[in-house]
Amino acid sequence: MRRFRRKYQILTMVEKIPLHLNLFDIVYLDGAALIDEALHVRRERLEAVVRPHDRLMAAEQVVTDDPDVVHAAYQAALDAGHEGIMIKNPDSVYSPGKRGKNWLKIKPIMETLDLVVVGAHWGEGRRANLIGSYLLACYDPDTSEFLEIGRVGTGITDEQLSELTELFSQYIISEEGGAIELKPAVVFEIAYEEIQKSPHYASGYALRFPRLVRVRFDKTPEDADSIERVGMLAGG
Repeated sequence: MRRFRRKYQILTMVEKIPLHLNLFDIVYLDGAALIDEALHVRRERLEAVVRPHDRLMAAEQVVTDDPDVVHAAYQAALDAGHEGIMIKNPDSVYSPGKRGKNWLKIKPIMETLDLVVVGAHWGEGRRANLIGSYLLACYDPDTSEFLEIGRVGTGITDEQLSELTELFSQYIISEEGGAIELKPAVVFEIAYEEIQKSPHYASGYALRFPRLVRVRFDKTPEDADSIERVGMLAGG
């Protein structure tokens, strides 16, 4: 994507880089405001009035509740050179001037976290014999405790899951149902989109869209990122 910062560049750049208009929403049609209609209704109206052209079209969208599909769409957007993706509640109305909690912008964050794996959960379906997700924790050096901060499971291939299942088999402490308690021994480097305050984990924080970067075999559990650093990255 290229931005035109000076007026005199426009004609020259249009010749070099043809412009394409991708319409993502419609808020007014045939004399009626649509901002109070649900997004999925507005999308239907948009597709009904837009006639696809090589330079004019409704913006591509993916409708899913599968985290793996979301991750694939996100990665495809990054590979195409885009900033990220927007995730929207299909029942949301249009709120002029603000996104609110129903529209979330997902883009990369520069810094990763090194977190200890303290638990896991067996997969389902064809992954039933593999550990499908991992419970992550940061370290509190003042109490020597590992404080849970989230789970990671998306974006990991079956081959990686098989290797990780074998790696963690030696650290299983107990199992109950599909949940696994693990000895804190392995450190994951984790990328994510945002750190949010959350009452659901002992750390008081939760990671949005965490994904595994690599296993940090060079680090011990005590080398993991501290709760203090997590708070700093979260902005307090």
